[in-house]
Amino acid sequence: MTASIFYICFALSLAFSLVILGLIRKKRLRVQYSLLWLGLSGLMMLVSLFPKGLDRIAGILQVSYAPSLLYVLAILAIMSILLHITLVVSALTDRTITLAQSLSLYEEQLRQLKEQSERRKEAEPPDVF
Repeated sequence: MTASIFYICFALSLAFSLVILGLIRKKRLRVQYSLLWLGLSGLMMLVSLFPKGLDRIAGILQVSYAPSLLYVLAILAIMSILLHITLVVSALTDRTITLAQSLSLYEEQLRQLKEQSERRKEAEPPDVF
């Protein structure tokens, strides 16, 4: 591959990092969820700056075609992000169920208090001056 493709990959990874940082700054993305994205972007920047490193790692792992190692690593990274998102969604689902149950209990208590208040008003004798 020519060197220009590595510079293009680096520029795209840098642009992606800047987009993530912009989303964090605008409070559209929380820091805890962006760490994986920033880490992957940083890794892509390293791979694009030092492509021989990928060849060395592929040689150590006895992978004959280094770009296929990159694909496997990318799939593992995406699976990690999906697992993280699934864990967050599961926790939010549990929290939503708990909040809905609490809201139902509070609505029932409010309804009972209103009924008691109405009964007391009906039972009180009218004030006569």
